[in-house]
Amino acid sequence: MLQESSFRSMNTQIQVILAASREMSEFEPLIQSYFAKAERRFSRFLPSSECSLLNRNSGSRCMISDEMANVLELCQHYFAVTEGVFNIFILPALEHAGYQRSFETIANDDEFAEICKHPLLPFPKDRLQIDLDTTMSSVRFPANQQMDLGGIVKSWTVQGVSDLLRIERQMQRGLVNAGGDVEVWGGASDTEPWVIAIDRPNSSRIHRLDELLLLLADGAVATSSTQKRSWRNSGGSMHHLIDPSTMKPSRSSVIQCSVVGEHLVECEIWAKVMCIRGLEDGLPLFRRHAQRLEALIFTEDGTLHHVKPSANRFKDQWLGLEADFVYV
Repeated sequence: MLQESSFRSMNTQIQVILAASREMSEFEPLIQSYFAKAERRFSRFLPSSECSLLNRNSGSRCMISDEMANVLELCQHYFAVTEGVFNIFILPALEHAGYQRSFETIANDDEFAEICKHPLLPFPKDRLQIDLDTTMSSVRFPANQQMDLGGIVKSWTVQGVSDLLRIERQMQRGLVNAGGDVEVWGGASDTEPWVIAIDRPNSSRIHRLDELLLLLADGAVATSSTQKRSWRNSGGSMHHLIDPSTMKPSRSSVIQCSVVGEHLVECEIWAKVMCIRGLEDGLPLFRRHAQRLEALIFTEDGTLHHVKPSANRFKDQWLGLEADFVYV
């Protein structure tokens, strides 16, 4: 029997569906605690978080938790794999754009006019200066470098919760969804896959359905968009996806990207990279380094691009998918 739980954490809505013989209430405290601990550790909005502590002490060597070490290792890996597009040292750029507080509190006014007038220097794409010592559980960032981990920790947390439920608690089937970062396993039943809805961005809805349906028994899908976490100020239209080459919100042709794969963190990273780099630069990068992944890419002119993986390992199926361009 499928049972569902829904709650709010990490500034997003969390949905968990499990096939459990016992009541969901037995698992809810464990699941909610996992998300709450991750938020307390990684949020840049909490002054007491480990992330905030490291930002305040940039330039000095700091002891870190095993969880932080694991996330920073992933950050180093994806910085290299994405050729510098995925970069955690973008906090000053987010603040310059007006994203200084939790998104729900940002107003569409000129409150951040003075901040937006001072441009930041582009970040060098050939180096990510994280001096990480996993043996001693310590790290040192360059002075004046401050990180935002929002681009990775949500999917990292969903993966951790899914592993806990699937492996340690031996849940035969389940779904964990954190604001569009979704991991599933076991199918909705022995004969049915999970059905995951992907909203179309506003500019692509002419003569088409408002959403696409992904049928997936096992795997992950992550969606990133320049439209959902967006706001306006005196500098114009802003969003949370920062291009390290300009240290400003990206201005690419891609307004939304969904990536399907085996590992949710990888999907989230590449969905963001495609939105930041755009179709012209991002597609060659994606095809060089993410051949096993599948992507749906919406561009600002309303067209839909479907990038198929080199081998479809996920046994997925799309309903309502009419792509304008298909890449095999």
